[in-house]
Amino acid sequence: MKDYLAIIRRNFVSPIVLAILLLAMALVYVQEYRDAWFISFVIMVNSLIGAVQEIRAKRALRKLELMSAPRARVVQADGTVTEVLYDALQVGDTLALHTGDELPADGVVLDAKGLEVNESMLTGESAAVDKAPGDTIYAATTVVAGTAHARVTAVGSATKAGAISTVLKQYAPQPTPLQRAIQRAITVLTYGAVVLALLIFARYHLAGLQAVSILKTIITAAITVVPEGLLLASSLLLAFGSLRLAQAKVLPQKLSAIEAMALLGVLCVDKTGTLTSDDVTFEQAASF
Repeated sequence: MKDYLAIIRRNFVSPIVLAILLLAMALVYVQEYRDAWFISFVIMVNSLIGAVQEIRAKRALRKLELMSAPRARVVQADGTVTEVLYDALQVGDTLALHTGDELPADGVVLDAKGLEVNESMLTGESAAVDKAPGDTIYAATTVVAGTAHARVTAVGSATKAGAISTVLKQYAPQPTPLQRAIQRAITVLTYGAVVLALLIFARYHLAGLQAVSILKTIITAAITVVPEGLLLASSLLLAFGSLRLAQAKVLPQKLSAIEAMALLGVLCVDKTGTLTSDDVTFEQAASF
């Protein structure tokens, strides 16, 4: 629920949304209900498109996580082995490890028979690492050979991989060029609208017009200057791109990711061991 609230807040609470809503309230005050409804509708639809796309992506990813929820083999006190979800692991549990297992937690090897672990997810090195009794093993690494028993010493965010994940989550994504351009244009035009409003107020106040008439003129000028339709147009275009990607079985989590991918010219990666294979093979070139 907190994730959904954060998505809603991110899409519905922003300076431009608040400014347009204040403008709509001013229109209601001067009884211009049609214009108030129109600009409110435009900005709400724009925010709704972004929120719905993010929530749909979040729900789809959670369903995939549940469908592929990994399980670990835990040795019970009576010697029987049971499978439990990673979330159910506790410090002190004994794991039974086999070739192909992804380690669910940090631990210490109790006994091993030819145990080799691929730690490329942590180190970037694809070469297998031999593990013997007493050695430390880490979550998110993979058993590539042998069998072993290990005692869990850390789970979840307390693991080495969990600590790395926590740091990565603190990264604040930068606005895309389109977002920066739109924000810059809106900022300039908004300041221009404020200056224009002051000039209109001074001009008509000196002319002796009533305050309501002056306010109507200012609001009309502000609606003309502030490009509330620009946000909606950009969101609709990105939403169309999202639908095209969905047809290709690609699920963008944010609309801005579509623009970011469109601007991608060269993708550079460091360690090939962190990919699906440590051999880079050219298969085909595709134009988008």
